[in-house]
Amino acid sequence: MNTHRGSTAFGAALGSVLLLALGVDAKAADIYDYDSGLKGGYEVPPPPPPSDRGIYIKGYIGQSNTDVGSIYTDGFATNDFTVHHKDIKSSPLYGIGIGWRARHWLRFDGTFEYRGDAAFFAHDSYPAGATFPAGTNEYTADVKSWLGLANVYWDIYNWCGITPYVGAGIGWATISVEGLKDINNVTSASWYGADKTQTNFAWALYAGASIDVSPQVALDLSYRYADLGSAKSGVVTNAVTGDSYSGVQIKDITSNDFLFGVRYKFDSPAPVAYAVK
Repeated sequence: MNTHRGSTAFGAALGSVLLLALGVDAKAADIYDYDSGLKGGYEVPPPPPPSDRGIYIKGYIGQSNTDVGSIYTDGFATNDFTVHHKDIKSSPLYGIGIGWRARHWLRFDGTFEYRGDAAFFAHDSYPAGATFPAGTNEYTADVKSWLGLANVYWDIYNWCGITPYVGAGIGWATISVEGLKDINNVTSASWYGADKTQTNFAWALYAGASIDVSPQVALDLSYRYADLGSAKSGVVTNAVTGDSYSGVQIKDITSNDFLFGVRYKFDSPAPVAYAVK
């Protein structure tokens, strides 16, 4: 009796499992075709593109090609001086920075760089006066500077890992004029200037391109136009007589810089879970 009831219960349970299994298989067959994939418009969406937002650091080297707008000394106010030549020679530069990519097309960073020791040369002449003959002056000095900028960049388009961009920056430039000499070629008088450092508002414009070598690393090649402001030596003193004047101004210093750098992005995109429709 109990055996019969147990057999009946087992048979009923087995039948229920078979019916359930057949129903599930039938429903699965309605949704999924094993030859062509999901049926009825169901599809697996492609994974979303990895986020390129995040913090990055950069290092760069380059060459500055500096121009001088004009020079000025106290003597220019009392005589008709003609400036024949004024120049700051090219020098290496070295910089570091930290930045944030806010969008795939928008970046911000702050940079700080040392612009190496560069030679300054200038030459002027003046006509004779009532008590002195005509003469010329030759000026030499060493000029070095530090440049700090807050920059913003527009990454225009990424094509096969190459991204052209433009940018702009504002900040400050600290310029030192050291070891200035003023030699008068007619009288052979020698004048020596004290070292002096001054800080100015500075701004820059960029155009360049980066090349992705991995999701975290990009090489960067760019051109930058930078306006550094003006600089001035300290008091310039005659080595023999002790006479002096306030200094030599080097005005409107600008630079055409060529930069090569490496950017490293810290944040890697996290895996993203998504639902099947």
